[in-house]
Amino acid sequence: MRLPRLTVSAALLAIALGGCTPQSPGQSTELTLSDQAAIRTLDSTFVQAWLHDDTTAVLSVFRPDAVLLPPGSQPISGLTAIRAYWWPLDGSHTRITAFDRQIAEIAGTKGLAYLRGTGALTWEYTKGGPPHVQSSRSTDLILVARDSAGQWRVVRQMWSTLP
Repeated sequence: MRLPRLTVSAALLAIALGGCTPQSPGQSTELTLSDQAAIRTLDSTFVQAWLHDDTTAVLSVFRPDAVLLPPGSQPISGLTAIRAYWWPLDGSHTRITAFDRQIAEIAGTKGLAYLRGTGALTWEYTKGGPPHVQSSRSTDLILVARDSAGQWRVVRQMWSTLP
């Protein structure tokens, strides 16, 4: 029996989260409601940045060592590579015109957590002619961790397209 790649990845992530952060006596490692709200805000920043065509704001949600795991592609590692993947220097431009993310779950520890949900995107792709409108739906899994300032940042992002 062959399990879908996202299911296997989610299972491995759940196992990994179990032992990520050592617990000091008297200190909880559980994700708080405040942490969950901060992760929702991070995701909202990402969605709104795409809708405002703001490259800097989109990239601001990622840690420098972040990795994208696009469907059917090799991993994209680091901010420079992520920028080149989403904003290539080939004269093309993609403008997101609609982005709806439905969060189904946020869980993890105070140091490492994940957001799981679905996304629906519509965009215009332009390269040397009139824009082409496209859309897609996806299942999304986003792994977040605290940066050196204690802020949540995306460390891994993967999605699989839905029919």
